[in-house]
Amino acid sequence: MRPYHIIFVALLIAPSLVTAEEHLGNWEDRMEVEDVMARYVWAVDSLDPEGYVAVFTEDAIIDSNGNISKGREEIRKIVMSLIQRRDDNKAKGLPASNLYHLISNVRITFPKPGEALHQSYWQTLYREKDGKMIAAAMGRSADRLIKRNGEWLIQERKLTVFAD
Repeated sequence: MRPYHIIFVALLIAPSLVTAEEHLGNWEDRMEVEDVMARYVWAVDSLDPEGYVAVFTEDAIIDSNGNISKGREEIRKIVMSLIQRRDDNKAKGLPASNLYHLISNVRITFPKPGEALHQSYWQTLYREKDGKMIAAAMGRSADRLIKRNGEWLIQERKLTVFAD
């Protein structure tokens, strides 16, 4: 291929590469967003309230089918209620009822600089008395993350639990 052909092709595809990075983000930001979302899931499944709230902004909002939690203190109560349920079940001789999240079909976009949208489907499993793992719920989530002081944090989490 002649040098001017290479330059011509490069000029043709350069705008699409810039657009792709604007919406798909750079490698580092994508990896950091994925890490935040993984820490979120690991914290809730391991019943770690401090790790859980650490991935949210101070003024974050979780909307789970219209059930709203605002700010880190209300968000912390989500994990605290799971701990209470586990302890109550243990006292009754029942399985702990810990949840295990499975996340799939992840899509990460960057609508504007310093903002990411993480979308996925999720399913939670738990162990029954007989030891079988069964699905507790499933749905989709849309998480808006923002970059504050060089750190990606969840600003808004919208959970849609499939009811049908």
